[in-house]
Amino acid sequence: MAYLSTGLGGIGLFLLGMWLITEGLRLAAGPSLEQLLGRWTSSRLRGLMSGTLLTAVLQSSSAVTVAAIGFVNAGLMTFQRGVWVIFGSNLGTTLTAWIVALIGFKFKVDALALPIIGIGALLRVFAPVERYRSLGMALAGFGILFMGIQVLASGFGSLGEQIDLHDARFGLPWMVLLGIVLTALMQSSSAAIAVVLSAVAAGLVGFSDAAAVVIGANVGTTSSALLATIGATSHAKRLAIAHVLFNVVTAIVALALLTPLLKLVMLIGEGAGHAGDWTTLLALFHTLFNLLGVVVMWPAEPYMSRWLLGRFVERDAEPTRLRFLDRNVASLPDAAPVALVRELEPLIVEAAASVKGLPQPDSQRRIQSQQRHRHLAAIGDFFVDATRYPISAGVAALFSRGWRIQHNLMYVEETVQRLDELAVLLTRSEDFEQIREPVSSWFESVGEQLQGVLEGTGGTLDFIVLAPAYEQVKLKLLQLALSGKISRASLDTALQMCSLSRRFSEQWLRALNHWRQMREETDGVNRPPAESTQVESDTTVAPAQAAPVATPPPQNDL
Repeated sequence: MAYLSTGLGGIGLFLLGMWLITEGLRLAAGPSLEQLLGRWTSSRLRGLMSGTLLTAVLQSSSAVTVAAIGFVNAGLMTFQRGVWVIFGSNLGTTLTAWIVALIGFKFKVDALALPIIGIGALLRVFAPVERYRSLGMALAGFGILFMGIQVLASGFGSLGEQIDLHDARFGLPWMVLLGIVLTALMQSSSAAIAVVLSAVAAGLVGFSDAAAVVIGANVGTTSSALLATIGATSHAKRLAIAHVLFNVVTAIVALALLTPLLKLVMLIGEGAGHAGDWTTLLALFHTLFNLLGVVVMWPAEPYMSRWLLGRFVERDAEPTRLRFLDRNVASLPDAAPVALVRELEPLIVEAAASVKGLPQPDSQRRIQSQQRHRHLAAIGDFFVDATRYPISAGVAALFSRGWRIQHNLMYVEETVQRLDELAVLLTRSEDFEQIREPVSSWFESVGEQLQGVLEGTGGTLDFIVLAPAYEQVKLKLLQLALSGKISRASLDTALQMCSLSRRFSEQWLRALNHWRQMREETDGVNRPPAESTQVESDTTVAPAQAAPVATPPPQNDL
């Protein structure tokens, strides 16, 4: 039990240190790392290098993977470039093994870890600038990580004095499975590899068995990627599958070439003066077989990407499903507003056409409006998720504008459903044929104005221009009522429909104006080079053309 508690404590310290390093460096860098990811991925090689560099800095492939998914969802990065960022993140994780092998087992880190933790904690508490406080958090994380390595090394060292498994034959499949299980349980391949390095340093396992565990740990990292796809967008699922394919293919190739790879590692180790230094040689093996995976996937990636882009398309047909927003995007303040603009665009376009055909009721119109209403409710849920993360004042202002758009469009869809209910009542009345012509003419004029504003061909939606048409239809309806051709109930229903449609137009225009301003404010933010701006066909929405911004009459709402 003593060995078990020591091992669990060491793993816990290691994981805590990794989390502090990742969060501290991410907060200290602010949007810089996301801007780097958004701008430096114009080719496969640059995507690979960006993923490797960012993972090495953040010490977390999961953070880089989430960022890649968010940027692909927002259209700031193509799917193919996102794939190479994820491949690079796998390569970047090998730096952790080097840190553990070269520092954790070569130096007396216990004498250094406590001062590092103390300095980091003091910075975290007393630094006047948030960036320095975040750096203190990361520094304390490094100290805790080294303490975890020390605890693991001492625990396995004591165990190795009593149990010698160096010559035991467990079989490669079982060792690979052990690596997968360790990583899945700890949700960190770095922690699993630190355990393996500690076992190798203590002489508990042979080098070939440890290499098989490292291969399994690489495969085990896909468990967190697969978990992240639950409720996520199609791009998130595709990138997760790409991550799985890369790791599985790399593992298969590494196992098939395990003997020559180990011989190559030994040869390089002898040439570098590290013969018999099993922890360093294992870190070298970890890097070499991930490089081998990159080499194997380089010619195969275009075919894999083409195949993946044909998958998960049918779910995008669901009208209420978010296409560009998910919890991965919510954690990226820079990408979220751009993705929000893309998510709202089709809702604005479809809402403009929803008054066509009135005052005739249409069950399809009501169903589509209800679907858009649920879609908008899901966007509201996204806002709740996004506000859990720290955001800048600029992003907060964009989110505030997004809330206004969502509020206006929610009212628009509720109005559409109410208009259809009133249309049912109106068509059932005996006076409908008398009312049809003036009310239909009004709705046609409203629909033409909305479409003209949307397409930029009809100028602005001028409510001063609409006012005479509104007064004219009211006058006609009153004349019909005074002449006894329609009942008072029919008059009230028709007037209510006209009033609601005018209010509908005002709210829709507010949403459109806010959306256009939001689009202008996010235009050019983290935009990749021209050759990287292509978005796959299953997520393309025809953009609304620019038009002059009109100002509706002052109201007390948003």
